[in-house]
Amino acid sequence: MSDYLPNEVLIDIPVRVPVKSLLRFRCVSKIWNSLISSPAFINTHLNQALLQQTNRELLLFRYYYYIEYVTEDDHGMHMLGNDESEERFSLHIDDESFPHNPYLKLDFPYGCGGFYKHYFQIVASVNGIVCLADPNRCILWNPSVNRVMEVPFAFQYPDRNVMHRLGFGCDRITNDYKLVRLVYCGRKDHYVVPPVVEIFTLSTNSWRQLAAPGPMYITVQHSSSSQAFASGAFHWVANAPPEEGTFCNLILAFDMANEVFHELPLPSCLAAKSNLNMTLAVLNGLLSLVPRNNGPVDDESYSDSVEEHSDSVWIMKEYGTAESWTKLFSIDIQGGAIRRVLSFTKNGGVILFNNADELVSYESNTQQTRDLEYSVGKRFSKKVYSLDTYMESLVLLDVADAL
Repeated sequence: MSDYLPNEVLIDIPVRVPVKSLLRFRCVSKIWNSLISSPAFINTHLNQALLQQTNRELLLFRYYYYIEYVTEDDHGMHMLGNDESEERFSLHIDDESFPHNPYLKLDFPYGCGGFYKHYFQIVASVNGIVCLADPNRCILWNPSVNRVMEVPFAFQYPDRNVMHRLGFGCDRITNDYKLVRLVYCGRKDHYVVPPVVEIFTLSTNSWRQLAAPGPMYITVQHSSSSQAFASGAFHWVANAPPEEGTFCNLILAFDMANEVFHELPLPSCLAAKSNLNMTLAVLNGLLSLVPRNNGPVDDESYSDSVEEHSDSVWIMKEYGTAESWTKLFSIDIQGGAIRRVLSFTKNGGVILFNNADELVSYESNTQQTRDLEYSVGKRFSKKVYSLDTYMESLVLLDVADAL
């Protein structure tokens, strides 16, 4: 076929083809296989999808499958039993059918069986790669091409009590993918700053420690996702260490290209409030924030300002500009309370758990709450459930260490 078509045409046609079809095309000939598996084509296909938004909007849902059953013993007594649960993932079209009728049920190769307390943390979903982590390693997984890569942590701290925070994203200059690990040493509730900063680069398949000092802030992790990748940087909610004296919330950002940290201020009405459980996310390509009051009304840091802005959705319209923080709407789930925000939909809706542990959708344009009629096992903490946006891509197809 390449004998009859110019090279530019040969490439221009398949870069517009969906991932699933391209994987089948690799079987046509060695030339097609070589083309589709090449780093240049993979990047061109990805950039075309990002530019034209040709990929369908998908949601990646992590949940636990759990079956209870009733058995009868020799004395006629009924006993409640259960099959072993397992961690599962599925892809869904971003529409009103979620969470039912999944677009694709995924075979995650590192399922943790019934030990639900040891579920993987989902760090981020970037350009088709889902980054997951447990205490000893990260997993880079692209379910579109069924490729997975295990990344053990290279630096160990056996004689010290440590807490680590992770970030994952894409270097927009080199099109490389990087993991960043912040390692805080000390003891619980009293970790020392600055942390040790470690960086893993996919192209070299290696870890290194950043020579420059780490940030002088403690990153926080709530039951809601307090981190997000946007505008070429990874973001964590952070605050000053206790010994600094003055409490301050902020967003700590790590630029994946320049490998430097910088600070982003929160809206002024939220910066000094200590009882806020803040969710970071990406809404229509912009960094977004959902603060939720996490303290009692009689707490001294509680105020009418906190009540007014709790359970509201903010976006940073101009990245890096504090004055561009804009409150879009408040989430009012009709007399109920929010337990945990999971994610946004493409139309600006919010998927969340309410206090009755029901999975619901709040539609901002109609201010209506819709019960998604999804049964959640009572034995599971709701933080094991995760929802993120996902785009299909060929990334990892050319990585030799990915299986």
